Order: sequence, then C-alpha cells, then structure tokens
Amino acid sequence: MHAEGQGIRTMFARMTIDSVDAAQVAQIAVLIWIDVNAALAPIIGQSGVDALLKRSLYLSRGAHPCLENLWTDPTPVDPLQALQALLAAQRMADAMVVNATLLQNFQNLLDALIGASLTERLLRPVWDIPPSGNAAQDITS
Repeated sequence: MHAEGQGIRTMFARMTIDSVDAAQVAQIAVLIWIDVNAALAPIIGQSGVDALLKRSLYLSRGAHPCLENLWTDPTPVDPLQALQALLAAQRMADAMVVNATLLQNFQNLLDALIGASLTERLLRPVWDIPPSGNAAQDITS
C-alpha cells in the first residue's frame, strides 16, 4: 500500500477516527512521527530524519501558515512537542489536514531520495498499524 495524496489523509483519518478533539489528533500525530522516526533513524540516522522533517515543514508552510513558527523558531525545542502543541491549538479538521500534508511532503521527499518502493517497505508498518502499537487506542479510550 503506497499512501499517496488522499491515501495519507485517509490513513490518518482512520487512525484518528475515535478522536474527540484536536488534542487527541495531535497526540496521535506525534505517535505516528515517533513511529516514522523509529523506522527510519536506524537507516538514515537521526540527523537524516530531522532534516527531512525540517524540509517537510518548509514545504508545508505555504499551504499551512500555522507551521511557519515551527520552521523559523531558532530555539532548540523538541520539534515533536512543538508540533503537538501547534496541532492541539487548531480546529480538529485543520489539525488532521496539517499533519496529513506534513506526512505527505515527508513521504514525497523520502521517495525522491530512496525510491518509492523502499519508502513503502520502510513506512508500511507505520501506515498499517495504530501508531506505537496500541497507543492510539489508549489515547482515544
């Protein structure tokens, strides 16, 4: 399953189906990013994952100006904690769209670097299971 465009939106919507507010969506989004990091850091390194996330923020900020501060903030803050706070402050639907866009841009960059087939194999576990195993169920219960 190669999650493209609507695919990532659909996947993220499926993972957040039981969410009642943007805070829960933000928690699940961060769990997905933790899973993405866990899948990729052993292969491309933590600095590689961080660079792809930073570039994804840059590419996504045009469509979602709320991401501008995450891109330009020079303070050494945990980017996932900052993303969670930003998403939690949005309307639920907006939080879903912002994170889906960010995930899609991240995947597109990874596709360009290592190819769609390898990207699919590396990220399939992230897309096919709830984020961090049962964590999403724990959050939404």
